[in-house]
Amino acid sequence: MNAPYYQSTILRVGNEAADLIDGGVLILFGEPLPGDLESLSVVHKPVDTPAQEIRPGDELWLGETRLTLTAVGERAQENLTTLGHMVVYVAPDPVAGLLPGAVHAEGPLAAPEPGAELRLVRA
Repeated sequence: MNAPYYQSTILRVGNEAADLIDGGVLILFGEPLPGDLESLSVVHKPVDTPAQEIRPGDELWLGETRLTLTAVGERAQENLTTLGHMVVYVAPDPVAGLLPGAVHAEGPLAAPEPGAELRLVRA
C-alpha cells in the first residue's frame, strides 16, 4: 500500500451515525465540530491537512475496511482541509448528482470503531 496522504484517528461515532451508515452515508467531521452535528457524525482527529488533492480512484481506509472513491465533489477538498469534513456516499449512484462537498465510493461501509485509523491513499 502507498503511504497515506491524509491520516486521522476516529474518536467517536454519534448515536445516529450508525443508522446513516447502514443507509450508505458516512458523515466525517474533525474536532471541533458544531454540537448539533455530533450525533450524526463520525468524529475524528486529523494528523495534518491533506498532502494531495482527493481524486477518483483514491482509497479511503476506515480501519481495515477499504473503499474506492469513484467521484469527488468540487468542494470536498476544501471541506476536508478546513473542517476535516467529508460526506461519503456508497448509495445512491453519483449519476443522480453528487453534492459539491461529497464523495462517492464503492465498497463495504460499516461504522468504524473509536481508535481506528482513517487514511486516504493514492491507489
